[in-house]
Amino acid sequence: KILINSKNNETAPNCSAQVSPLCRGKPNLVIEYEKGFAKVSNLYKLLGMIPRSEHVLICKETTTEEEVECLLLRTLLCTKKDNKQNARTPLYCLVWPEKLTKRTSAKVVKLLQHMLLSQSELRQMHPYLFVIFSSYRENEVAVTLQQFECKEVIALLNMEDSLYMKKWKSFLTERINRKPFVQLYMSEDVGMGKTWKIKHNIEKEEKLERIYVRFNSSTIDWDSTINKFWQHHPCQFNNDSKVDDQEIVTKKKRSKDDLVVYHLDISSCVGKEMNDFLFQLLYLQHIDTDGCSFHVNPNMAFFIEIPSKFDSLSEKIKDVLYTLFPTSKFPTISVNETNNPFQFGEEAQYCIKWIKEFRAGNLKCGNFVEYFFTLNLLLLFFPLFHTDL
Repeated sequence: KILINSKNNETAPNCSAQVSPLCRGKPNLVIEYEKGFAKVSNLYKLLGMIPRSEHVLICKETTTEEEVECLLLRTLLCTKKDNKQNARTPLYCLVWPEKLTKRTSAKVVKLLQHMLLSQSELRQMHPYLFVIFSSYRENEVAVTLQQFECKEVIALLNMEDSLYMKKWKSFLTERINRKPFVQLYMSEDVGMGKTWKIKHNIEKEEKLERIYVRFNSSTIDWDSTINKFWQHHPCQFNNDSKVDDQEIVTKKKRSKDDLVVYHLDISSCVGKEMNDFLFQLLYLQHIDTDGCSFHVNPNMAFFIEIPSKFDSLSEKIKDVLYTLFPTSKFPTISVNETNNPFQFGEEAQYCIKWIKEFRAGNLKCGNFVEYFFTLNLLLLFFPLFHTDL
């Protein structure tokens, strides 16, 4: 009953409708080497459907055959009920089966053969919608389903407007129809102060808390990251909980309606695995790990700091972090010297005063003093610029 009455199924396509280029009642294999999640989201857009975590299973090395079996059961369950209850059929997707361990992959193949590919199942022609997305044609699951490969190009449509507010002020003021908010911060050059800009934009609004989450590795520590997110979830505001055996105590009384802003600082050393995280966070709005889970609430905003370039990737930013650049764009702030000028503190102002005197020739005391003075200026200024970077 929970699955049948799910609000996520209200906009799903009618089971009698044609959904090109997919085939109903059979698995559909899509091979995508570069922008897999763009194709996943575009397919849901084509169906006029908003995906949720029960619709999409993104495989990792830790994914089990039981998780895949649950996905297949949900796929078939919605088509085997009474027709009156099943006027709409959601789309279910299995993504990146090549990441499964060899043992799990072999068991998944057996599940597919038993639940979807047996002659009895194919003859019954249940009008389910099931797609497997893979970036590696030679993996065991893709080889098993190669006769069901879908080669047509999936059209581009928009979904983001249904998921997120388009304006920051609307997010701050609206309560009844509030949705989450996403804003990107970019700069053409390094050292433009994106971190300071985000911090300033959050702090100038009253009663906003900035939750800083940094991604500074080529691989994602899923458990640690989700624990960080979960510590500030509204569910935590009215009671204490434990994460990593450390008790989290809310210092001030807060409600589930208080706004929370997550500052996602994506460093230049991340890889394309970052799209796995971003798709689950921004589109499925739910992330499960072995240790805990996190779901997005309407009172949450995500300010995402994007690097100017990558350490080991020569591709453009929009090609690497493609999940952040859909056709209907997220609000974006381009940080530069004009809208974010460098602000000198008291120590820097003091140094500038002496630099002006030195350049004016008022501090000529010999070469030794000149070198000593220049060295001290460099030592003082370097931490300032380093912090800004």
